[in-house]
Amino acid sequence: MSGAVFENFDHEARALWGNHIVKLKHRLHERALFSDQKLGSILDQIPEHRMAINTMGAGTHDAGSWSYCKRGDLSGTQLIDAVQQGRIWINVTKIADFVPEFADLMDEMFAEIEGNVEDLNVFRKSMGLLISSPNAQVFYHADVPGQALWQIRGEKRIWIYPNTEPFLKPKALEGIIRGTTEEEISYAPWFDKYAEVVDLKPGDMAHWPLNGPHRVENRDCLNISVTTEHWTPEIRRHFAVQYGNGILRQFGWTPKSKDLYGPTAWAKIAMTAAWRLSGQQKRQAFKRQMRFTLDSKAPGLLVPLAAG
Repeated sequence: MSGAVFENFDHEARALWGNHIVKLKHRLHERALFSDQKLGSILDQIPEHRMAINTMGAGTHDAGSWSYCKRGDLSGTQLIDAVQQGRIWINVTKIADFVPEFADLMDEMFAEIEGNVEDLNVFRKSMGLLISSPNAQVFYHADVPGQALWQIRGEKRIWIYPNTEPFLKPKALEGIIRGTTEEEISYAPWFDKYAEVVDLKPGDMAHWPLNGPHRVENRDCLNISVTTEHWTPEIRRHFAVQYGNGILRQFGWTPKSKDLYGPTAWAKIAMTAAWRLSGQQKRQAFKRQMRFTLDSKAPGLLVPLAAG
């Protein structure tokens, strides 16, 4: 279905891609792949480790309320019903690995992106499926690879902030990249004065600069969205250098350079590779703690898990 994804990938979008916020129109929301019946069937195919189910508080910046939930015995259709009724955010990561229809769709999407953006050179890509409750939110955070958010059903607002200090401090980014912390980072309400606010309705897509901090709030409606992530040689090099800076910081050395080229950059890239091969990455990685389980018979759908 060549040419069927985007409506308006014009010369401005091509020039801005990767360096500035881009908002485009797409046609994914017109596809039967995103009906409740089809999505319920898809959710029944997803391994537990690929489905992050979260709940959160109603406070605008209460990041400490972000909690992981077990699926319980809910079917895919029951999960969607629970999302409709509760305050839940489901993120199915790397869905193309398990659902051929999404693998085909992802290839189609990136074929158009790479056909429009000169020298993008994507060597790894992935797709996530988001199913989230009315008024649910994701708190201030940053992601590691190149990102885009595609709205399928419902409406949401996203605040996108500069990927520089004070909005994103080097130590915080290094922790995210190394996996020693989650994606949440320090936030101050005055940051909002410097954010670009993007409203997404079905058929809207937003892409922003690498590691750009952002937060998301749903409108009062069920939301279905798709995320895409991509890696290029430049993004991989940025990852390795920042990772190396994080290792240096762990041993008391404050990195003074973020340069991606030159002898110092190559030394950091080699150190990153050795560190990950040694198994230190897994030993120091952040571990998720489950706090609730979903139960369709429980008030509010969430049952606290016993500590321990």
